[in-house]
Amino acid sequence: MRQTTRTLALLLALLLTLTACAGGGDGGEGPAVPPAGNTVLDCAGREVTLPETTDRIACLYAYTGHVAALLGCEQQMVAVVNGLKRDELMRRKVANIADLPAPYSSGSINIEELAAAAPDLIFLRTENLEDAGEQEKLQGLGIPWLVVDYVTMEDQLFSIEMMGKALGKEERAAAYLAYYRDTIALVQERVAAIPDAEKKRVYHSVNEVVRTDIPGTLSHEVLAAAGCINVITDSAELRLDGDKGMVTVEQIYVCDPDVVLANEPEATAYFRNDSKFSGLRAVREGAVYQLPVGISRWAHPGSLESPLAALYIGKLLYPDQFADIDIEQEVLRFYKTYFDLSLTAEDLAAILAGEGMRQPKEGANQP
Repeated sequence: MRQTTRTLALLLALLLTLTACAGGGDGGEGPAVPPAGNTVLDCAGREVTLPETTDRIACLYAYTGHVAALLGCEQQMVAVVNGLKRDELMRRKVANIADLPAPYSSGSINIEELAAAAPDLIFLRTENLEDAGEQEKLQGLGIPWLVVDYVTMEDQLFSIEMMGKALGKEERAAAYLAYYRDTIALVQERVAAIPDAEKKRVYHSVNEVVRTDIPGTLSHEVLAAAGCINVITDSAELRLDGDKGMVTVEQIYVCDPDVVLANEPEATAYFRNDSKFSGLRAVREGAVYQLPVGISRWAHPGSLESPLAALYIGKLLYPDQFADIDIEQEVLRFYKTYFDLSLTAEDLAAILAGEGMRQPKEGANQP
């Protein structure tokens, strides 16, 4: 994780250097912003003055669209990324989402398409700005933008609080943050008394069979909160591929986990059915589980549903400690309370099965 942290720090340092004039100056560089308005500190440490109204927003990072929906601002989205268009619950929240422009793709912002959408405010992540040319295009656009990024739970909490302030939804953000903290605390309290020798040794497959958690990241912290021993992340060397932690089949066998948790149905099926993994103890004992998918993939590094994921995993692996928790009722209440979605029995079954909640990418075998 130290390497990942250093990499992020370098990127943010570059970002801060390149945006030093973002508040405007005698040279006229940077987005023009009104002299009066809401001032927000974003996830890159930039202090940005926003327009007095932010009725039209561009979400160039799928997570920011999910947070916008959490805050009740999904109808304000005028530009998105294609990933949001594939989320079934987002499609219900935003009837015209399939028709919204998607001006960020394959590492590049289509500045003309973004300008045509006429947002008052742009949300993006650090990777949108790794190229100085991308920043120059944004600065020339004259529309303020906020960096939304995180690595840990605390980072994620800050990102939600920051977006709540930017969109004038502080109370709604605070309500979710209270739920987040209270739920994580409840799960940690329930599993605290479990001896290490009795904790489940888990391998977490993040989308790909041989991709897993990087130490100290959100998904790693969610599993730790739920009382899991993350067998490879906690004990083995990972090969870092950008922001991905990659392993080998041999490493998985050496660790021989009690349980496999997977974010992607195709990966789940691969573990269960491919002869390559038939000798794995979790496979032999039927302990390969597909994690739920709602607004996002639960326990995924990009997931908004972190507290619900921790509760679900705790209940799944340690049912005695969570005997009073009706997970189905918790899920129904969660989406109604925080996303104003009344789920049917079929919706609930699909979310818990982790299937059918994301449309596949065009020309791809998996989301």
